[in-house]
Amino acid sequence: MQDTAVQPASLPLTREERLNLGRSLDPRGHHIHLALAAAFAFVLPLGMVPVAKDILLAGLVFFSLLRLPKIYRCYATLFLDPLLWLMLAWPAWLTLSFLWSPAPDQGFEEIRMIRTYLILSALWPVAYHFRIIAMAFIIGCATIVLIQIGQMIGLAGLELDLRGRADAAMQPILAAALLVTAAMWLLSGACLWKGRRAILMAIGLVIIMVGLALTGSRGPWLSFVMASGLLILSAFTLAPWSRSRIMTLGAIGIIAGAGFVTLDITALDGKFTTPVQNRVTEAFQERTASLADRETPLGGWQHTPIGFRLLAWDASRDVFLEHPLLGIGAGGLSSELRQYWWLTPVDAEAENVPVSERHLNPHSMYLQTLSQTGIIGLILLVLPMILVLCRLVPRFHDPIYFGAAFALIAWAAGATFDGYQMMTSMMGVLMLIYLASIVTGSNKLEERTT
Repeated sequence: MQDTAVQPASLPLTREERLNLGRSLDPRGHHIHLALAAAFAFVLPLGMVPVAKDILLAGLVFFSLLRLPKIYRCYATLFLDPLLWLMLAWPAWLTLSFLWSPAPDQGFEEIRMIRTYLILSALWPVAYHFRIIAMAFIIGCATIVLIQIGQMIGLAGLELDLRGRADAAMQPILAAALLVTAAMWLLSGACLWKGRRAILMAIGLVIIMVGLALTGSRGPWLSFVMASGLLILSAFTLAPWSRSRIMTLGAIGIIAGAGFVTLDITALDGKFTTPVQNRVTEAFQERTASLADRETPLGGWQHTPIGFRLLAWDASRDVFLEHPLLGIGAGGLSSELRQYWWLTPVDAEAENVPVSERHLNPHSMYLQTLSQTGIIGLILLVLPMILVLCRLVPRFHDPIYFGAAFALIAWAAGATFDGYQMMTSMMGVLMLIYLASIVTGSNKLEERTT
């Protein structure tokens, strides 16, 4: 008699198996893909070689397409996640705003950042290894610090910028914002991991903190203080096992910091601490001058970082109030701001060099979003961030995912003081954080991922 026993139906894949499906379907290609992803994460913070990240991203996209016939099934988890489509809503709305923009040519310059959203699909087949990707990014940030130290000692012709800041051959505020991102992951690991890993993360944090101080960028300093305070408070509350370690690290940090400052003042003539003190003093002076009298040039106070932002914020607010719901359209804010005399930099006036319209922005991502895409655009920008935080904060059992939540908080705070949507590296950082949230999934009871 023929055997008619019913074979058991195959069990559904667990989330971990779904995330690792790319490796199961194409093991050899998986290793190459992971190497490319790590290389991309390493060069992402290296703003001194901007073409490198674009070349590697293009390579990742191309390699993903080559592997697609074998691994297409691994994308189901990504594309079935509603959060992905909510993330894509803001760039879609920004592109749609071309329909009513008075300056679509400038709008094309601004929407170039949309290419960074390719990171989500290009890295997805190896997103299971997000820890490796995050560590590669941290190593890239450590490279920034090495370049800064070279600038401080004049190594190989490296020089400080005109303000005496170690900018690592990029915008100081960009270097600082990238270092803050790495600091959040390192601080999370130092607080929540045990043993050698915690020690290594603490050492890395010290290195990154040195670089952050050398940038002289005050906005990222503020975002670091806020995000790190929230991280420590959250870890202390959610992870009871970390409390003694946090208090120990805090005590060691205070003692080490006091010792470093004392050594710098007594033996190094304030080489490291004096620039920080000067930047803080300048901030108070600029704020006092900016608020004293906005009708008088006051020796060019409008060209100070704080004075410029206050005036640009006022002008952007006026544009938003004229177009509150839909905004003026992508690129429209730049055309509106050209009429303001105080937006021309001093150096450009002296050299009679026209100012590029791409720099005519309020140096606040939220005000630029409000003025160009209205209230709808701001909601589409902020809502995914809130949902990402809701996914990542409960992952305190894994410092990399938990740290990503506070890297996002630091990112969101820093975007108040600069136009991150115009910085490819910072948009790339946002995509890495978004990728982490999709990897974790929406159900906090699901099995842990690596």
